[in-house]
Amino acid sequence: MTRGVNLMALKGWCFRLGTAVLEWTGECDPCSRMEANLGPGAWNALRLRGGITARIVEDGEARLGDALVRLDLAAG
Repeated sequence: MTRGVNLMALKGWCFRLGTAVLEWTGECDPCSRMEANLGPGAWNALRLRGGITARIVEDGEARLGDALVRLDLAAG
């Protein structure tokens, strides 16, 4: 999860999170499967707060508080 980050600004870009490098691959809207993972009411609580999907370009570790940084390399 992220806070205060415009994830849509990452479209078409690679980015670093911790020591991992990822590539934006698409948008991901909340779905009913969230109920199974997070419990009753999860989908309703998060229905207007979608995220993104990403491909791992370089594996690494991401820890609580790590910055998410868009890289100068465009994906593709």
